[in-house]
Parts: sequence; structure tokens; C-alpha cells
Amino acid sequence: VKEAIDNQKLGKEIKPDRKGKAVEIPNELQAAFKTNSELSNGFKALTPGKQREYCEHIVSAKRETTKQSRIEKITPMIINGIGLHDKYKNC
Repeated sequence: VKEAIDNQKLGKEIKPDRKGKAVEIPNELQAAFKTNSELSNGFKALTPGKQREYCEHIVSAKRETTKQSRIEKITPMIINGIGLHDKYKNC
């Protein structure tokens, strides 16, 4: 305990190294980026957390048709910089 007090007085501090999770973009979304550059730029402008939300939303679908319909629905949201769950925040 005395060592901790001495370290505090000397200003020594241990800071943890934070490594953010890498965003894994699904193939369906990458294909949509190739056809729509505005979508790609909007996605890059989002925070990593919002990017992860969108990717998980697409990956969670089981059928290809569902994945495509989800991409069509979220495209305007991504372009406008809106997060997937923003409507539930700050309620």
C-alpha cells in the first residue's frame, strides 16, 4: 500500500492499452460499396461502433434475400450518417 501511495505522489500511473475491435465488413456490403460510392463514403464517415452495428445487422440475417433487403433499407441511413439504433438513444 505504501508503494502505491509513493507512486501516486510521484505521478506514476499505469494506463491500459486499448485496442479497438476491427470492423469486419460483410461481402454483401462490400459489393454495395462498389456500386454506390456515396454509400462507401458515408460508411467510412461513421464511427467504428456504428459501422459495427450495421455489419452485425447484415450478418445476422440468414437468407441472402434478407441481407439484400436490409442493405436497401439501411443505405439512406448510412448516407445521412444516422446510426442503426440512434432512434433509441437519448430517449
